[in-house]
Amino acid sequence: MKRWLVLVLIACACGSSNDGSPDGGGNPNPGGSLTGTVGGHPLDVKDAVFGIDPSTKLVWVYAADRTGVCALLGGTSLPGTTTALALVMVKVSGTGTADYTTGDYAWIDLSSVSGLPPAGLYWAGSFAVATSCASSTTSDSTAGAVTVTQVGNSTGTHLKLNLTNVKFGTDTLSGSLEASYCQTAAAPTCGGGGTP
Repeated sequence: MKRWLVLVLIACACGSSNDGSPDGGGNPNPGGSLTGTVGGHPLDVKDAVFGIDPSTKLVWVYAADRTGVCALLGGTSLPGTTTALALVMVKVSGTGTADYTTGDYAWIDLSSVSGLPPAGLYWAGSFAVATSCASSTTSDSTAGAVTVTQVGNSTGTHLKLNLTNVKFGTDTLSGSLEASYCQTAAAPTCGGGGTP
């Protein structure tokens, strides 16, 4: 799954928002605000989207310094160098996965996972500076907390989450994201795509 996360992160940087409507009183323009840098690169979030794989219940979140992230996920080229963050979240319940919920998600080291971890809420992520759909410099997450404060859906309610001391080696990102639904986010075409 770690390899697939990197491929999907590249996809985030390739090819507009889905024009989804905001939840009542919410921000009509998904995006966010992150402080910190990774490898000397800040992420000035211009757009954020999420998708849910219906078979695995994995929730994919993408934020980038470009608008139109949903279209980028289904595209085949970049408009220029793109900085992006990809997160994958899962709720493990008993012997399977379940629909995601609000709450605190613990970081999980994907390279050490064999099978399902114990019941709980988990996340992992990658940060990339991509120059094309096939070429990027990536950093995998190593620690930190992600808190889902609002569950999003395909009918217009945005996913809202906070990042607290999300580590990429010695670098750290913190802040918040508000993501609109994008069906393509669960299986992007640019950078490999497919299901994990």
